[in-house]
Amino acid sequence: MKHTKLYCAIGLSSVLLLGCGSDDDDNKPVEPPVEPPVSTIGINDTETLTVNLTTVDAEKGSVALTLTGDDDKLVTEASGFNLILMGYPEEGGSSVKYKLGWHQVNNSNCIADVDCTMAITESESGKYNLELGSVEWKDAIDSYRVAVEVKGEKAHLELAFLD
Repeated sequence: MKHTKLYCAIGLSSVLLLGCGSDDDDNKPVEPPVEPPVSTIGINDTETLTVNLTTVDAEKGSVALTLTGDDDKLVTEASGFNLILMGYPEEGGSSVKYKLGWHQVNNSNCIADVDCTMAITESESGKYNLELGSVEWKDAIDSYRVAVEVKGEKAHLELAFLD
C-alpha cells in the first residue's frame, strides 16, 4: 500500500507540474480593432473641392467625374452641379459674318436653376455620373470641351474647363 500511495503522489505531482508550466494566453489584454481611416466627406462639410474628369461621352451628353475634398477624401451627397458641354467644328471653321470660330453649347445648371434637367447619379462614394436630358449637336462638330462647377455649403469650385 505504501508503494501505491507513493506512485499516486508521484503521478499527481507530475500532472500538476505539467499543467502549471504553460503560459495563460487567456489573460493577455485584447487589442481593440483598428478603425479604417475615414475616406469620405459630405459636400456640406468640406472646405475644398477638386474635380477629376473620368470619362466624357459628349455626343450623348454624359460625363463621369470624381469629386474630392479636404485631405483628398471622396466627396459624397453632391447635387449642386453646373455642367457645360461645348462643341467645336474642325479647325478653320468660322462664321461667315464675323470670321470668328463658332461653337455650340449644351448645358444644365443645378446650382442656379430651380428645375434641374440634369440626371446626377453617385455611382460610388465620390464618383458621379452627370447626364444632360437631351443634346443635339450639329453635324460639323468635331471636338468637345467640358466645364464643371460644383457647390456645397462651405466650398465652391468655380466654373472651369476640364482638360
